[in-house]
Amino acid sequence: MLEAAGHSVTALDMSASGVNTKTMEEVLTFDQYNEPLIEFMAGLAENEKVVLVGHSLGGLNLAFAMEKFPEKISLAIFVTAFLPDTEHQPSYMLEKFIENTPAVAEGWQSVVSSTAGYETFMRSTAFNLTPPEDLTLQTLLKRSGSLFLESLSKANKFTKERFGSVVRDYVVCTQDLLVIPSLQRFMIEHNDVKEVLEIPADHMAILSKPQELCQCILEFARKHA
Repeated sequence: MLEAAGHSVTALDMSASGVNTKTMEEVLTFDQYNEPLIEFMAGLAENEKVVLVGHSLGGLNLAFAMEKFPEKISLAIFVTAFLPDTEHQPSYMLEKFIENTPAVAEGWQSVVSSTAGYETFMRSTAFNLTPPEDLTLQTLLKRSGSLFLESLSKANKFTKERFGSVVRDYVVCTQDLLVIPSLQRFMIEHNDVKEVLEIPADHMAILSKPQELCQCILEFARKHA
């Protein structure tokens, strides 16, 4: 839909994710996990700028790119994503997630690190409004992952001068049972967010409300990029 609207779109798989050939045993830190995005940003032409869109844990991928390449990013869009601040370590919002919804967080960490119980947990949280065939496909493509809490807790804080200089917008998914709306709004309140739009999507907005999500991205890009 974004391409049909005239945009050039690149969808990246992070290390040990999707079709990326690395395994989790080779990816010990968040920096290693984020290498595909950092390499993509480094390869942009000198005067080229992009709109970055991050979902869920992908908000932290965006944040590290914003810190490293603020001059190459015209806009960062966070879709029910972890949005860090400049006052705490990069792990802080993940820690708030664990603190505020311990049972959900424990379940997510469990299914991230293994495939056992994945479909049952995801149907009741992240995919609660998503068509069942999409969840089935996701289950077939599932790979083990990590939240990288240890490496994020040791990483440098993001800076106002670099990370903080990039315009950011946020899409709140009001039916998200994983990263719940109150946590989404908490992260927004602790950041200088340009604009917020809400859609009645579950955590997997790209599957449960693709048209509404696309319209949000197009509107943000038109107004702020």
